[in-house]
Amino acid sequence: MIIATKVRGVMSEDPNDRGLSRYHIFKSVDKSLKRLGRDYIDLYQVHWWDSSTPIEETLEALNDLVRMGKVRYVGISDFAGWQIARSVSLQDMKGYSKFVSAQMYYSLLGRDIEFEVIPACEHLGIGILAWSPLAGGFLTGKYSKEKIPEDSRYAKMEKPFLRFDFEKGYFVVDELRKIAQKYEVTVPQVALNWVKSKPFISSIIIGIRSVNQLLDNLGCVSWDLSEEDVEYLDQITQPERPYPQWFLDMFADL
Repeated sequence: MIIATKVRGVMSEDPNDRGLSRYHIFKSVDKSLKRLGRDYIDLYQVHWWDSSTPIEETLEALNDLVRMGKVRYVGISDFAGWQIARSVSLQDMKGYSKFVSAQMYYSLLGRDIEFEVIPACEHLGIGILAWSPLAGGFLTGKYSKEKIPEDSRYAKMEKPFLRFDFEKGYFVVDELRKIAQKYEVTVPQVALNWVKSKPFISSIIIGIRSVNQLLDNLGCVSWDLSEEDVEYLDQITQPERPYPQWFLDMFADL
């Protein structure tokens, strides 16, 4: 068993009980260890960037936790590409324990990290842990234009937590159904299999409500999409390339 947890969020009304200060990190890790009943945490991740705390302070605190044996490895979550590069360059410069993983949103309907985050992580040797690979359940196939199940996550939200083009999403789900029928598997397995096919993905974080959902999701491990089907899903979900990517593409071969 590998235990991973994160630090950054608001834990109480105390203004110091949040963020990535040395005080909050040390306080939080001790509380996590007590709740978990463990002597150390395998992977301790900073949940998102803290603009109120110097990154140098955060990195020193994380390095000290590794040296103390309370944490084995450190990771990041929801960082921008430049934030990853800045952090690792400081870790290199100071000889600190370096980030080994980046927990990022990645799905067929959320491929933004391909532009900056993934190139940074690949260059720096950081593995990607994909969260919400089913786009908050949208890619399970239970949603349609006609009906959104009343007990579903999206039905309970005033505003969807994840941002994507719903019309495009319905089209993608329809195509996933066709591929699922071909392989005699479920729609979620196809969506997860596409994420699994990417060489930069180290692991996939799934959210399940029942044993049946867990077993179904794990079913994606025992088979692989063909290269043709991966390329087709790549094509129909290809995000528009922003600047400077489209500009750099023009001169890539010069």
